[in-house]
Amino acid sequence: MNVSTLAATATGAVFVYAGAAKLLSGREWPRSAARLGVPKWVAVVVMIAEVVIGLGMVVGNALGDSWQRGFLVAGGAMLVTFTALLASQMRRAERPPCMCFGGASQRPIGARDIVRNVSLLVLVLIAIVP
Repeated sequence: MNVSTLAATATGAVFVYAGAAKLLSGREWPRSAARLGVPKWVAVVVMIAEVVIGLGMVVGNALGDSWQRGFLVAGGAMLVTFTALLASQMRRAERPPCMCFGGASQRPIGARDIVRNVSLLVLVLIAIVP
């Protein structure tokens, strides 16, 4: 297994876990997303997209390089969007919980969430540029 494949697999696994955790949280994730200013329908799309994109990152190579690259680009775009949303929330006096990993992440949004996302984005770039 080369570094690109390892980076894609690791990032994909995180995406699948995050999406599945949101799905398993039931109504908690859409409610939490609403506190972040995210419409309910977007919150539903996000949790499904995380699972699909994550699986695509992991098994996309079997479908062909262009498929996996497409999933990686989509994941990178989601990470940039998530990070921008988190950064905007960091400016608020009262920070809601991220729930980035469903019910497993109840702490308020913080710098570690941004660092995590930037780290995942670096992995995406490593996976895209072999």
